[in-house]
This record gives sequence, structure tokens and C-alpha cells, in this order.
Amino acid sequence: MTDRPRLIEVAFPLKQASLDSVHEKNVRHGHISTLHIWPARRPLAACRAALIATLLPDPGTPEKRQELLEKIGGKVVTQVQMKKVGGKTIEVVKERTEGVSCTGGTRTAPT
Repeated sequence: MTDRPRLIEVAFPLKQASLDSVHEKNVRHGHISTLHIWPARRPLAACRAALIATLLPDPGTPEKRQELLEKIGGKVVTQVQMKKVGGKTIEVVKERTEGVSCTGGTRTAPT
């Protein structure tokens, strides 16, 4: 066994895993979890991110670490949309992830 620290000990793509977990929980059809009501189901996106961060060693430098975290969790993209509510137009800010490899193949994998 090596003494190198694991990625999860140093960094974790928390924001990306949280965004993907919320998206996964809101899916109402087309996902295997919708076949049965699971009373205490855990989001697969967060579990996959934790598992891969536990298995991978820490690259050492902050630049390489950030690159690896983006490959695992993707990039957070902020979208601003205009929405009419009660006759007023308001800005709605939504965040999503792009380029995620821990979502079961539904998005682009790292190269």
C-alpha cells in the first residue's frame, strides 16, 4: 500500500456532485430508480464521485488537481434566464454541470 494521499482527502467536487444529485432526484421517467419507490435512496452521482475520489491518488499540484476534479465532476455553468412572475420580469439564475463523467454515461466522458 502506498502512502500517497487519496484525492478525497485533499479535494472533492462537492458543488458538481450536489448539482448532479439534485438533477438525478428530480428525474421522473427514463431512470432505473423510477421503477420502484426507494424509501432512503442515495443519489448515484454523489456515490460515484465519492468512490472515484477515494480510489484515485492526489496528483500533487493544485493545477493537476483542478484538472482532475473537472474531469470527475465537470464544470459548473451558470445560466441567467428572464421569467415573468405576476406581471414582473425577474432574473432566474440556474447552475448546471457540463462534461460530467460520474453520471453513468449520460454526459461526456473525460479524455
